[in-house]
Amino acid sequence: SGNDPTAQINGSDGLSTRNDHIFWQAPLDGVTATPTGIAGLSRGFLLYTNRLRTVNRTQNLPNGAVQGDDTSNGPIIFEEFDPSHQVAGADDQVFPFTGDDDNGAGSPALAGPLSGGFEFLFADPLGDVFQVGAACGLGNGVWNGFFLNANGNITFGAGDTSKIANVPGFRAGPPKIAGAWCDLNPGSRASGFVNTFPVQALGFAGVNAFTVRYINIPEFGFEACNSSNTFSITLFDDGTGIDENANQPLNPANPIGNNTVPFDLNEGSTAFRYNNVTIPGTPTQNVVVGCVPRPDTTGQFCLDYCRMDLLGTDDNPVIAGFSIGAQNALNPPGLCSTNLSRAAVTADGSQFVTQQPGDVDIVAQCLLGEGTEPEIFEFFAGGRGPTIGSGGEITLTTPVFDLRFEGNDSGLAAAIQTRQQDRNRGHVCFFGTTCQLPPNPQCLNNATYPTLPVAVPPGDPAVGSAAAATPNSLGQKIATPSAGIINGLCNIQVNVLGCGFYPNLVTTICQGFADQTGIPLQRPGKTVSTALVVRCDTNGDGITDLAIPLTAVTPINPNLVRGTLQALAPQLPGTAFPLTCCGGVADMNVTVTFTVGNNNIFNLLPTGGFTRSTTCQFDLGLRAPVIISASPSGPADCANPQDIILTGACFVLGNGTANVTSVFAVEVGVPSHIVQAQRFVILGPNLIDALFDFGPGTANQGKVFLIFASGPNGTSRNLTSLPAGAPAGCPTGNEQGILVSFTCQSVIIPPPPKAIVLSCSLDRPAGGGFTLTVLGSRFLSGATVKIGTNTVTKVKFKSDSKLVLKGVCGFLPGSITVQNPGEAVSDPKACNETCPSSN
Repeated sequence: SGNDPTAQINGSDGLSTRNDHIFWQAPLDGVTATPTGIAGLSRGFLLYTNRLRTVNRTQNLPNGAVQGDDTSNGPIIFEEFDPSHQVAGADDQVFPFTGDDDNGAGSPALAGPLSGGFEFLFADPLGDVFQVGAACGLGNGVWNGFFLNANGNITFGAGDTSKIANVPGFRAGPPKIAGAWCDLNPGSRASGFVNTFPVQALGFAGVNAFTVRYINIPEFGFEACNSSNTFSITLFDDGTGIDENANQPLNPANPIGNNTVPFDLNEGSTAFRYNNVTIPGTPTQNVVVGCVPRPDTTGQFCLDYCRMDLLGTDDNPVIAGFSIGAQNALNPPGLCSTNLSRAAVTADGSQFVTQQPGDVDIVAQCLLGEGTEPEIFEFFAGGRGPTIGSGGEITLTTPVFDLRFEGNDSGLAAAIQTRQQDRNRGHVCFFGTTCQLPPNPQCLNNATYPTLPVAVPPGDPAVGSAAAATPNSLGQKIATPSAGIINGLCNIQVNVLGCGFYPNLVTTICQGFADQTGIPLQRPGKTVSTALVVRCDTNGDGITDLAIPLTAVTPINPNLVRGTLQALAPQLPGTAFPLTCCGGVADMNVTVTFTVGNNNIFNLLPTGGFTRSTTCQFDLGLRAPVIISASPSGPADCANPQDIILTGACFVLGNGTANVTSVFAVEVGVPSHIVQAQRFVILGPNLIDALFDFGPGTANQGKVFLIFASGPNGTSRNLTSLPAGAPAGCPTGNEQGILVSFTCQSVIIPPPPKAIVLSCSLDRPAGGGFTLTVLGSRFLSGATVKIGTNTVTKVKFKSDSKLVLKGVCGFLPGSITVQNPGEAVSDPKACNETCPSSN
């Protein structure tokens, strides 16, 4: 626009020319000779400080010049670089506005247009109380501005003119983000080095992205040899959640805002980034998960490098990274230097790093840290410049600093100094550390996927089907991936999808460092662990009241946590669900626990650590009836009706709905032989009285029957063999691993009648021969009597209990048997009598 003095009324700077801003011009269309359209353009304008501005709306900056050597300017308000309110973030406020953010100098911003819009979240330990919901820092840890420092860094709350990078000062000074903190000279041209052309540019590189660029800045002392260093620091507003500077109520009559009504209190939504998550199973399931890349309460930022001539020498060391400041300068409790180039390469290739390079965590792709570190930085020292020896020999440079443009061919080894320890790295990004706890993870409703296949008993609906689902408020059954897992056999692996999950970490601070002090610096750091708990509603009141913890919980990536619903052995080896849980819509709780450590700035919490958690809902499906026992279990006379009491669970659901519509028995080994209960009564959720008629007559005597209850949600479990896909070691029978059966009494066949021999006695009447009297019962006339194998020919039947035998002396002693006509032989009875000799 031209020089329009009235433009300020509409938020313009009054003069916007090509000399003031970096801009993009649409090319002319080759056919119509008119400018082409600009689709999706979100670039803002970076202001060159070198350019003279006739209307200087940007305070505390050199007007028409770069900074001088070892100087600091600020506070510089972000919003001053977006007077038209277009690119400073979708949460931008409009006139009038009274903000409560920090203006970058430790004071709340003044009323007016400069206090809304873009905010950067960064911890301020000078006033921070690191705990949930607490205000931290004089400006709540929310910054509307910053200090621009000549020596390659920006700070918050105060400027910093120190030119020699050192770790104690990095820890103890103001909150700082250093692109390359070292002795730089942006004012070299004003100092007479006309061969240099240092430039500084600031402004919005895009929506919610504010960039500070150092361009062609020479290292102090090397201006004459055209030392040049170009790098940038880009700060990102989280852009989500409630606006951090919101201090006024939403006007319901105008929720979107205009020039007279404040904008609504919500920050603009950040476009999702989508990842394809693979769920193991048959067939393989692929799910697309969309997440906000910059979650609420995060303060992400990036360091980008072009040509960098810095070496990182002992005389001019370099620090790149960040520190929340105001810390104990000594180590411990500080952290050691991290190799940023190596860590950044690792972050490129992985969304999770469970073993950290140094003491830095990686929880999101391309970002270092996870929001608890007081500092992450690399200290570059020990490099050497070129020298000429006393004999004229030339020694080339040995760079230690390795943050510079990688080149178009990152694999070209010739592009790197052979004496440089690490590859070049041109892009390093950080998760950031704010005074708020790291963001809660977010699981997604109905995004709990079991690993397939999940075996269920015959008669139960398949997991994931509509038939297995819990009816909604309209009585509709909608299929979800988890519906029916309540009836799954034994262990069930589940996959919880969401955003912002943290890896399980065991950190070590200053790993391998001793610094020749004699005092080891290495020590344990914080640990991070994740737990999954299913919470079931046991009584249908809409409140989940039964906790079922999962085992083997493993975060796979920021979008996926995997755990196992473990069978409840030894009590219930066949199921992972207690009998009081009859299914329905349940909660999945994801809880991440951070323990204490010097790399956890939230150690001041009363608990010594903290947790982050989220809860989402998913459908277990409704449970089939569970039969634990049948009483009596037999043997019974099945010729008559049998009244059987069945104990179990889920006969009535929590909402009072009957879950049993039939009770029946199936003969073991003959699945086609089914006997339905004549009638049954559900006495309660755990008790059924059923009447069976196993007749007619003795048809079912001696048979064994398995007892079942069936209803709209499946058939009770009573397995004689495991179905396909059942986990190894899963028991047959019911959930307790017991077959619930009823046995009919066998037919009683009396033994065939036969004589019974009880005793024998030898007698010799006066004047007569020897006689053998045999006593017993059921003796009949005409019975055959044997002693051993010898048949007695002289048998006198006295009565049914007495026989008298003669001519037996040659057969004694021996066993006597008696066989009545047409009957079986009696059991033998030993007779030890003997006849005396004749002399």
